[in-house]
Amino acid sequence: KTMDVSPQNENIDSLFSNTTFYIDFYQRQYKWNDAPVKRLLDDVFYKFLEEHKRFKDSDEESETLIHKYSWYYLNTYVTNVDKNTNKTYIVDGQQRLTTLSLILIKLMHLAKQYNEEELRQWISTKIAGWSGKHKNFWMNHEGHQATLEALFNGAEEIPTSSGITAQNMASNYRVISERLDKELDDKIIFERFVYYFMYRLIIIKLNVEQTNVPMVFEV
Repeated sequence: KTMDVSPQNENIDSLFSNTTFYIDFYQRQYKWNDAPVKRLLDDVFYKFLEEHKRFKDSDEESETLIHKYSWYYLNTYVTNVDKNTNKTYIVDGQQRLTTLSLILIKLMHLAKQYNEEELRQWISTKIAGWSGKHKNFWMNHEGHQATLEALFNGAEEIPTSSGITAQNMASNYRVISERLDKELDDKIIFERFVYYFMYRLIIIKLNVEQTNVPMVFEV
């Protein structure tokens, strides 16, 4: 059977905009602990701070200035659309995508702290979409909605009784929160980082059109 794999470049702004990502049964847990999370943050901040230094004295608006920053490549993720239900499943990359979602949640709370209401609203639409009153997280960890809700709402207590995914989301969020508080300690650097994060981080989407997805790993 031929396999049709078509790569697509995306930034975070387009990645989380109208596709709900479901996690397939055979790779359901969010397993990352603090080591890969710190590594991802190190990578992102290393590139960002380099660029930020280059344009530190610019008084250009963050939104336009950011297009002079070089982009940073964040690897690939693999999806498969179920022909029967039309749901998009993540075959590979859910660890990274879940972590990016957690970073977005922290950025949303920082936007509130810095009284950046428009940015806060924009960031919130990259975490979840709404249909009527119903909120739908793009990274749809179906069994862990309570954890996602609590993180989204900035609750003091984050419930983690739904399992290892919830526990890792809560503890990794703390790691992310500390790091972003430390790095983004004024409004200008916060603003620039948000635009950088949304527009200059590139992730490549591979959609695999075939029924027997576990085979992809062997391929």
